Amino acid sequence: MPYFVGEFEQKVDDKNRLSICSALRDLMNAETDGTNFFLVLGKDGHLWLYPDRYFMKLMSRMKRTSLPTAEREKIDLWYASARQVKPDAQGRVVLPEKSMQRAVFDRESTLVGNRDHIEIWPTAEHEQRMAADWTGLADMLDQAADDLADTQD
Repeated sequence: MPYFVGEFEQKVDDKNRLSICSALRDLMNAETDGTNFFLVLGKDGHLWLYPDRYFMKLMSRMKRTSLPTAEREKIDLWYASARQVKPDAQGRVVLPEKSMQRAVFDRESTLVGNRDHIEIWPTAEHEQRMAADWTGLADMLDQAADDLADTQD
């Protein structure tokens, strides 16, 4: 499983190309995760990138679940909106126009590593989120550190 971390400001150019920096691409194992990406609309309305082989494994597991019919139909929409994107020699992927229209999107973007995927946030929104949630994050990290210390006793 890939494990993406960090935040990287990027600009989507006039040809809808977004550079996936090497710092993120280097966190992928080509053999198990893949070298291309699937672009999906995340549950928060932002575009998310999953390594292609990893995404296929997730979809295979999802297919085997027994979701109610109404939920399966919603998953079908998610599949329909997914797009495979392939980085060029410079690590750039072309974002489909339709995907950008459906998402919370701005050409001034920040790529955010979020465990098994990369999220594409408008930079201004990401900065607001960081400022607003930082205090709560610090409190949560303190609690997690206390919990870890308790389990090691």
